[in-house]
This record gives sequence, structure tokens and C-alpha cells, in this order.
Amino acid sequence: MQKNFVAFFLFLVLFGAIPVSCDIICLDSCGCGNNAPPKDFSIQDFKVTDFLLGQTFNPDFYYPKEDFYKLIEVSDFEFLSQYEHYIPGSGFIQVGIACSPAPNVSKESITGIMITTKKQFGILPEENIEIGSDISGYFLISNYPSNSAETISDYLKSEPRIYLGDGLFLKWNSSLVENLELVFDLKIELSNGKIFVFEDEKMMLLK
Repeated sequence: MQKNFVAFFLFLVLFGAIPVSCDIICLDSCGCGNNAPPKDFSIQDFKVTDFLLGQTFNPDFYYPKEDFYKLIEVSDFEFLSQYEHYIPGSGFIQVGIACSPAPNVSKESITGIMITTKKQFGILPEENIEIGSDISGYFLISNYPSNSAETISDYLKSEPRIYLGDGLFLKWNSSLVENLELVFDLKIELSNGKIFVFEDEKMMLLK
């Protein structure tokens, strides 16, 4: 009889029917503290690198436009000073939900991505793109190479924020009349007014 009572009591504790102090038993998978770690961060800087699918990148080679990306990543950030407070759950289910690690996300959203060519080139036999032209519309963007990409303008409509550890992948999305060496400036603008400019980025694309 006593064993059945103990088993029933433990069942009620585990499923939150009976509150249990953290001093008595700690079921909190994140520890018994009252403060969850900060989830948001402020972007301080980005970096832009070359990313190639399935190959070792060589800056002197031309690559198919389907395989070659410019990768934008957060390179410097600061966690926000404010902590999100929560009341630890009294049972296993409540605590499990409260303490599930949430991805850190940027406080700022991305409001602008502009790509400006610094070298004249042709995309059709009868059409040339002049120096200083905005060529953002010729690129697609995605959060991973295997994901469906979208135009930069469509991407910005959702006022996207960045999760820590994720990147943005830019790839050229126009037909080529010949091997193309792109040279361009890349500007990223955030909702807090910060602007980051990366000059003389290159992409050598194989027809």
C-alpha cells in the first residue's frame, strides 16, 4: 500500500499536479536558477566570404553560378543586458518547455541589401551593365544553399532577423553570355540605422 502511495505521489510531482520546491528536488534541465540566458543579441559587424559547394575554393578559377555563393555571417555581436525572467515549472513537462534552449536572434532586422557593380559587363549581347549600377536584382538569397532561394526584395519584405550561427547565401541568377568576373560593393543596412559596406567583392562565374 505504501509503495503504491509513493508511486502515485511521484507521478503527481512529475506531471506538475503537486508543486515541489527547487530546494527539495530539481527537475529543471537548465538548473534551478530564475534567469534564462538572453536570447537576443545586437549585431556589431558582419563578414563576407566565398562559399563553394563541394569544392575547394580557388580565387583564380571560374565556377558555375549554381555552385558559387557569397556568404554573409555575423562576425561580432553583443548579447542584450536584459534577461528574460521566468518562473520555473513545478513539474517535468512545464520545466521542459521553459528550459528548452531557444536560438539567439538578432534584435535588429535587415532592412536593406544593395549590390553595386564596380565593373562594366554584359548580360545579353545587346545589354551592358554600367559601373555604379544596382545589380541586386540579379541575385538570389537563401539561408542555406539547399533551401529555396528568393529575390533580395522578397526576402526583405519579411523584415528578417538573423539567428546566431546562421548565414545568408547570395548567388548570381542571370544567364551568362561569357565567363563573367563580377566586382561589386555590398551594402547591408539594419533597422537601427547601422550600415555595413564590403568593397571590391569578386565572383568569377563560368558560362
